[in-house]
Amino acid sequence: MKFAGAPGITRTRVPLIAMLALAATIGLAGCEGDDGRDGASGPTGPTGPTGPTGPTGPTGPTGPTGPGIPPPTGSATGDLTGTVTGITLDSAAGQKVKVTFSLKDAAGNPVVGAETKNFEWQIAKLVAANKDRPAYWQSYVNRSDQEGTVKTFIGGAERAKPTATATPGVYTYTFCTPLAQSATIVYYGSGTEPPGVCSSTVVANAGVISSAAWDAFKPSLNLAYDAAAPTRLAIIGRDGAIVNVVQDFIPSSLPNVLASRVNAVVTDASCGACHAENSLKRDKLLFGTKGSGHLGRRYDLGVCSACHNAAGFNPETSTDTKWETLDLKNVVHHLHTYGDYPQNTPFGGVSNIGAGFAPGANPLWTQILKLPGLPGTYNCRTCHDNQNPKILPAQPANRPAEDKDAWQTRITQQGCGSCHPVDFTNHYGNQPDNLQCVLCHGTDRSEPVRMSHATPYSTPNNPELYLGAQKVEYEIASVTVDANRQPIVKFRVKVDGTPLNLKALPANITGVSTAIVVAWSSPMPAPADSANGPAIAKPVDWNNFGTTTGRTYWNYDVSLNLRSYDQPRSTSLGTAGVIASLTGPDASGYFTTVPGINPTTPIAFPVDTTLRGVGMESYLTFTNVNGPMNISGTAPFKGIDNTPATMRRSLVDIDSCNTCHERVGFHSNAGRSNNPDYCAACHNTEMSSSNIFAGTHTDGKVYAQQPNNLKEMVHSIHAAGIRETPFNFIRGNVAGGTGGAGPHPFEDVIYPAQISDCMACHKTGTYRLPASTSYAWTVLNAQPALTAAAPHNPGLAVRQGPATGACGSCHDSASAKAHFSANTATNIGAESCNVCHGPGASYEAHAD
Repeated sequence: MKFAGAPGITRTRVPLIAMLALAATIGLAGCEGDDGRDGASGPTGPTGPTGPTGPTGPTGPTGPTGPGIPPPTGSATGDLTGTVTGITLDSAAGQKVKVTFSLKDAAGNPVVGAETKNFEWQIAKLVAANKDRPAYWQSYVNRSDQEGTVKTFIGGAERAKPTATATPGVYTYTFCTPLAQSATIVYYGSGTEPPGVCSSTVVANAGVISSAAWDAFKPSLNLAYDAAAPTRLAIIGRDGAIVNVVQDFIPSSLPNVLASRVNAVVTDASCGACHAENSLKRDKLLFGTKGSGHLGRRYDLGVCSACHNAAGFNPETSTDTKWETLDLKNVVHHLHTYGDYPQNTPFGGVSNIGAGFAPGANPLWTQILKLPGLPGTYNCRTCHDNQNPKILPAQPANRPAEDKDAWQTRITQQGCGSCHPVDFTNHYGNQPDNLQCVLCHGTDRSEPVRMSHATPYSTPNNPELYLGAQKVEYEIASVTVDANRQPIVKFRVKVDGTPLNLKALPANITGVSTAIVVAWSSPMPAPADSANGPAIAKPVDWNNFGTTTGRTYWNYDVSLNLRSYDQPRSTSLGTAGVIASLTGPDASGYFTTVPGINPTTPIAFPVDTTLRGVGMESYLTFTNVNGPMNISGTAPFKGIDNTPATMRRSLVDIDSCNTCHERVGFHSNAGRSNNPDYCAACHNTEMSSSNIFAGTHTDGKVYAQQPNNLKEMVHSIHAAGIRETPFNFIRGNVAGGTGGAGPHPFEDVIYPAQISDCMACHKTGTYRLPASTSYAWTVLNAQPALTAAAPHNPGLAVRQGPATGACGSCHDSASAKAHFSANTATNIGAESCNVCHGPGASYEAHAD
């Protein structure tokens, strides 16, 4: 059949089903050479089945492991941490102890190289208490010690290098003293040491002891090996390795070791209240130069016990007929009993608290304390179980309760007698031993230890109150100011938690010397000279400018009748008419003052004040069997309600101050207490030591006019150990007594913590170098302002900048002063210290 198409072309008809099948086979490929019209496409046919997958070939062999990167390791020099991982006893060798332990550096890396350094190795057993003495740690390693010609017996340590194991950071050491032979050896230096024990290079000694004191003491030694006794192993780093490791165990229970320390009557955290290396880690101590010397290598109390026990004696203070003990409780009690201890007067706030509590006026206290003019150490919990909020979180959680209370339950003549020099043969009859102590001084008896150490003030470590004392609290609910700038104060006074009705006093309260104090800051006047500091329009420090009353400067005992703007204005509630003028009490016990507080001579804030605050201070007078006693409460301080920025910045945490001081109270029978924000209102930048006397006083010490601004004063007092010039001043009358407190020598103050640790006192982020132009400059020398013709002119006082005042209180060398001067532009009243030493700068000062 022919179709129409190109001439001469013949086409053959193909059935439709055949074309669809072909299309399915070739995937609908296009046809070449067809210039006729295309027909419509048919539907796609089904896909055919997939063929089977072939088998997987065999896996090839694994290649060799590459060298990899070795884990990091640490150096054996610097701060290390150690953990005992195993203790074994070799009974065939006389119970020689082998310890396995690990060392890590500060980053947590295993330490290598410790086998090249000497360590000290201590081991001691706990000797149980008996009627004649308390429990104590007896070292199995003992030696003779000598000072001059006197030799004594003392616990000791082996000094040798550990052995490294195949595991990085893991070491072993085997004691060369067999514990079973300790009683035979007695002490190294005796000349009769059995062969095979430690050499003199491992245990230093002073040779044979021969004296009457040794003959008397030797029979009391208890050196026999005791497999059932709690035993302490201690490791002390040397040669630059700073590490203390302490592990308690019972030999018969090995390989198990004890999870908590035995006989933990004191803790590192408690001592760390004053002696911490860092205030952020209170359970690591620092007593000397870190890492060197006898104290610098030892920061854990557990390592002290092996040598400082009832069988250790001090050759420096002993004689051949009488040895002086090195027992830790005696040494620590003695060191903390007398005037330099910061919890003692006046810094503990228990001095001058009323005639009934002055030791000279109270026969009972005189008898108990045996001190002519100073109360002793009251706050036993401070060391034994410190409850200060800053310390409590660091206390060991697994410490037995009986150890916490040992200071008041395990009463002994040795413990009490180390503070109280009592003749126990004549103490309420004859007390031949310790058995009867609890009959009077037990916790439920007539004169318990905690009450014997009570004071008139309740504190975290001494909550008990002396007979007749009651807890006083001051509270300010609100402060407002009327149109005449006169403050109106809503307040209350509580006694033992109950509001006191000031208009109807109970019979046991015979006086109200509580004062309401008003402080402020006014614009700093334009200086007469660049040395007088800059003019400051809105100072953010108190200065109390504008009052007509203030503290008088003195020249010996003659008043110059010249005024200083250092003191806030105040009104005592005991002033005639003040209590009667109060509104109240309301249902909550609050009273409200009249405007200006005192109805006769009202107080008003000066014009243009930039800071305004109101506080309360001083005391109530109570009576008890010993007569009157004055008891104060914490001094509250409050800004004006609904007025922004009326208070000075808060820099210091009182709980931090009280880690050492327990309670801070000064002036007016400790009436200004426990609030550094309140202290700064008086001890402000305008306050110097209020005298112009300079030179050598009759006590032989050198005095000069000094800043009494709180910053300079507190820094300088605590820096006595590093200052080149003493921070001594005379307050008021040179002779003391009426008109002033006389000489204040601070050159011998011993600050027990690290002076560079600003966080020991400061709140976080408050000790950086100041950069604000509104910070007031501090008066260095007020004498130029004391003109004979006019009241004190603050514009003539010589001042120093805020950074110089803070840093120069500690850094007072001539070169430091030159550095401060070179970086201070007095003509514009500015310092550039923060450029190099501010936060984030190249030489940031006291960075965290």
